Amino acid sequence: MTDLRPDARWPETELEAADVCPICSSASRALLYEGLEDIVFRCAPGKWRSWRCLNCGSAYLSPRPSPASIHLAYATYYTHRARPAREAAPRQPYDSLGFAQRLRRRLANGYLNRRFFLRPDSPATSLGRYLVLAARPYKNAIDRFYRHLPPPTPQGRLLDVGCGDGSFLEIARLCGWSVEGVDPDPAAVANCRSRGLEVREGSIDLFDGQSALFDVITLAHVIEHAHDPIALARACRRLLKPDGRLWVETPNIDSLGHARYGRHWRGLEPPRHLVLFNAQSLDDALRAAGFARVETMPDMSPATLVMTSSEALTRGLPAEADIALSPRFRAMLLADRLRRLLSPSRREFLTVVARND
Repeated sequence: MTDLRPDARWPETELEAADVCPICSSASRALLYEGLEDIVFRCAPGKWRSWRCLNCGSAYLSPRPSPASIHLAYATYYTHRARPAREAAPRQPYDSLGFAQRLRRRLANGYLNRRFFLRPDSPATSLGRYLVLAARPYKNAIDRFYRHLPPPTPQGRLLDVGCGDGSFLEIARLCGWSVEGVDPDPAAVANCRSRGLEVREGSIDLFDGQSALFDVITLAHVIEHAHDPIALARACRRLLKPDGRLWVETPNIDSLGHARYGRHWRGLEPPRHLVLFNAQSLDDALRAAGFARVETMPDMSPATLVMTSSEALTRGLPAEADIALSPRFRAMLLADRLRRLLSPSRREFLTVVARND
């Protein structure tokens, strides 16, 4: 991890002002935070000002890095890390599991093989397709991991924008999809290509002038990095076939974690996160891009990971620090989980599927 000099600044000539909200274009706003720093990856120089739109509730940076300079914020980003090819999820060998773990594995495999049309994953039991449905939280966690993929169609095509290390491309390919990815990080692209994945360096602009290419497009923690989120969503809509779907997940500025941890909330991540949504403003942005239907997915986002990372940052530790969870902290996590179930607008992540139809 790179430690920044206290006086390190973003180049003044590479800053731009966002005088109105990037989502609703309102100029009515209130200062949310002053002097934010990159406390997560500690590679982006500068201190940052965040604003809260008084019209739609989104939060955004202003001034912010220009499109030409934003790469300076990603010098030690996680996508640089080379990762070996892997299956849908890293797993312990079946023979090393206890009885209860083996049963859970067999049930999960039965559900996965049926729900996501994975190539047969064994050992499995066909009862899994029914029992996992009854265990709703477990089902929701699996579905989110697979980004709520529909059954693949013949020659079905999927594009992952901001594909990072290509993990999800491997998952979707196992499910029977023809997969492609784009990512601005040359190291990430090289990692993906070394594992036989079709990934191009750049952004969705690589598809300018084309339309109706994909059945599914996924934006996993990407839209908050965009200078113009609505333009990104509009480009995705153009590239989707008439019955295609866009899967989006992004941090929620109205989350319990943000309310609890404030400027140390893991989801802020200045200056990489340029715009942060709440449930309504994300819906508004996708409809402004032309999507007729936006469906909120069931909540099983990894709130515990966000909260423990935020707790570590509050203590001045790295976000990935392995901190001891006290009984009081565990009780807080449980209470917050119940609150999120009762109030979905307070989830840590917003997860939606937008459709053209």
